[in-house]
Amino acid sequence: MPNTDVDVVVVGAGVAGLCCAAHLLDQGVSTTLVCETPEVGWALRSAQLGKSSKGFVQHPIYAPGLNGGSWFSAARIVNAPVSFHISPPMHIVNKVSGARAELKACPSASSVLNALAPLVPFPIDQQRPDLERVLNICLRMSWDELAELQRTPLAAWVGEQGGDEILTMIMCVLAANLAETTPQIAAEHVSVYGMMGMLRGLVCGEAVVTAPSPDPWEGLCVPLGKGLDANGVEVRRGTKVAKVIVEDGRAVGVALQNGDEIRARAVALAVGNPRVPALLETIPDEVSGALDYAAQLLGHDACTYSLLDKDVVPIRNMTMVADEMGSNLAYLFPMNYIAPDSTEDGRWLLAAQAQFSKEAYEEIGGNDGAIKHLLAVQEEMFPGFEDATVERKTMTHKHHWLNPLTHGPKLPGQSSEIPGLYFAGDGSTPIIGIGVEGAGQAGAIRARQIAADLRG
Repeated sequence: MPNTDVDVVVVGAGVAGLCCAAHLLDQGVSTTLVCETPEVGWALRSAQLGKSSKGFVQHPIYAPGLNGGSWFSAARIVNAPVSFHISPPMHIVNKVSGARAELKACPSASSVLNALAPLVPFPIDQQRPDLERVLNICLRMSWDELAELQRTPLAAWVGEQGGDEILTMIMCVLAANLAETTPQIAAEHVSVYGMMGMLRGLVCGEAVVTAPSPDPWEGLCVPLGKGLDANGVEVRRGTKVAKVIVEDGRAVGVALQNGDEIRARAVALAVGNPRVPALLETIPDEVSGALDYAAQLLGHDACTYSLLDKDVVPIRNMTMVADEMGSNLAYLFPMNYIAPDSTEDGRWLLAAQAQFSKEAYEEIGGNDGAIKHLLAVQEEMFPGFEDATVERKTMTHKHHWLNPLTHGPKLPGQSSEIPGLYFAGDGSTPIIGIGVEGAGQAGAIRARQIAADLRG
C-alpha cells in the first residue's frame, strides 16, 4: 500500500456521510469527509418563510431499541448540541369517506388493524383473521430476522403464508400508504422488510418521529459537522470529487476536481445512487444492476410550504391523506404543533408533501401540475386555506425514498471487484431503519465494517 493521507475518505456529507465519519471516529479510524455541497446536510435545508419560520418534511426517526439510532449516537460521539421534539401521533384520513384514525402505538396485529382499517377501500371483516395471522408473524420477529426478508417480495411472501389475492391486495394497500406510493407499485416492488419495517417503526411504536430544533439542517446536520471539526475530523466543504482513484485494481483514494488528491486505505461513497457512476471509471457488475433497478423506481417529490395569517387548518398532527382506493395522496405537517420552534408568533405554517412515480408525474403535468395538485388537496380539505396564505414556497426534486424499501438489488456494502471501495449511502445493504435514520444506519454500519477490515 502506498503512502496515505488518512485511513478512510468518505465522499458525501449528508446524514449517511456524517454518521459514517462519526462512527469511524468512534472506532479510532482517521477520516476525511468530503462535502460536495457548500455545507453538510445540504439536502435537509428547510424552506425559509416570513421573519423566522422554517418549513421541512424530513422528520428523523429516533430508535430507542437501537441505542437511539445512527444520528442520535453520532451526536453523542462528537458531543453535538442536538435537541429535538417528539412529534405527536400521526393521523390517517381518507379524503373521500372522511374516515380518520390516530396512530397510537399499536403493539399487536389486532390494534394495528383497528388503526389502519380506514385506509382500505372496502370492509375487511372477512379477511381480518388471516390478516392478523400474517401480520403477527412479522410482528413477533426480531429485527435481525425481519432484516433477512429485505430481498423477499411482500406480495409473494403473503401468498406463501396462505394469503389469497384479496389479502395480498389489502397488505399492498397498507404498504403503499406507509411507503408513499401506489398499491400497484407496492405489489411489484416493496419487500417484506420495507412494509413491516415502516409498520413497526411508525405504527407499532418501535421508533419515534422527531422534529430537530429548529430544523433538521441547523439542528442536526450542521451541529454534527461542527462536532466532527472539533474532534479532529477534516471536513472539506464545497469540494467536488472527480473520481475514485483505482490503482492495481484497488481503491486508494479520490481525485478532486481542483486537481488535489486524497490518498486513503479505503474509500466510502456515502452518496445517492445517481452520483455513483460519475465517480467510477469502471462500473462493477454488482453495482450496475443495483443502479439500473433503482433508476426504474425514480420518482418525483413535490412539497409546498404555506405561511398563514389565520388558523384555518384544524389538524394538530402529522397527517397521511389517502384517496378512495387507499393510495397515498399526501402527507401534511402542521408545523406549529409538530415542530414548535419552526414557526414565528402570530403565524401558522403548513408543510405538505406528495410523491409521484415517473409516469404519474408526467401525466399530472410535471412540476407545475404536481404543485397544483398538492395545493388543491389542501384547499379541498381546509376551506379558506388559499385566502389565509401570506407567503408560499415550493420545492420539487427527484425522489429516491422508495428504493431502500424494495426487494430489488442494492449496492453492496463492499465491492468484491474493487477492494478498498465501500458503499455507505442509503441505497446500500444491509437496510436498517427508514428515511433519515436508514441513511444514517447505512453510514454507521459501513463505518464499523471498514474499521474491522482495516484492523485485519
